[in-house]
Amino acid sequence: MSRDEMAEFVDIDGVRVFLGKPDASDGEWIGQREILKQLLACWLVVDRRDLPLSPRIVGMPGIGKTTLGMAAAQVRKQPLYIHQCTADTRPEDLLITPVLAESGKIV
Repeated sequence: MSRDEMAEFVDIDGVRVFLGKPDASDGEWIGQREILKQLLACWLVVDRRDLPLSPRIVGMPGIGKTTLGMAAAQVRKQPLYIHQCTADTRPEDLLITPVLAESGKIV
């Protein structure tokens, strides 16, 4: 099976961009329920004109940020895509950046 048949993709201006697979791990949240409720409230839409918030979860390693995100995705029955950020992660690192090969073609 080729890469095209295995992965989902979108074509943007003639460039095929392959999409990552959602994380399928189970993340049981055993921490404070109030924190999970606050995160879920960020995506609460009461009126059709409401826009969900874009929360950023920050903190020291090992305190449960990823597990909190997994638990929220499970409650909302939504796929989860994990991106590990570090102190030097820039906004443009989260966007699609084309890479040019020596031939000048986008890879």
